[in-house]
Amino acid sequence: MPAPDETISPPLSPQEREALLGISQGRTTAETACDMGVSDSTVKTYILRIGGKLGTSERAGMVDLAYRHGHLDVPEPVDYVVELPEKQRAVLAGLAAGKTVEEISADVKRPLDDVRMDARRLLRALGASSAAHAVTRGRQFHLLGPATGRESSGDVVSVAGQA
Repeated sequence: MPAPDETISPPLSPQEREALLGISQGRTTAETACDMGVSDSTVKTYILRIGGKLGTSERAGMVDLAYRHGHLDVPEPVDYVVELPEKQRAVLAGLAAGKTVEEISADVKRPLDDVRMDARRLLRALGASSAAHAVTRGRQFHLLGPATGRESSGDVVSVAGQA
């Protein structure tokens, strides 16, 4: 877990930040490796190290923590809004908290297949290619983070409007 003062010790290296930026933008491990000029296994090693520093093995949770701790620049907001059903907002909050869909299913006491379907619908609604990318898109739509008026990404607010 991060230190109580919300810093990460040791800090992320420039290569770790670059790898995390790639996954936050929806790139695959292979695409990120190609962008960085390193092997897939090197990017996987960077992600494992980041997980150890941030205290989570889930990439979506890593991305959310990196935004909250200032290790990734908060993405520019988009100029339109998305309305998410409560079930999808619960999935987004769970992903940002570093939970798997299995853990989210247990938390919300809903069948796993239903939560998986909500997760797929969430990705489509946000235009995200992965759970980590959904966290970035959630910040862009002001569904996560301090722009919602709440510091904890676990608190997701509804945004009215059109997709």
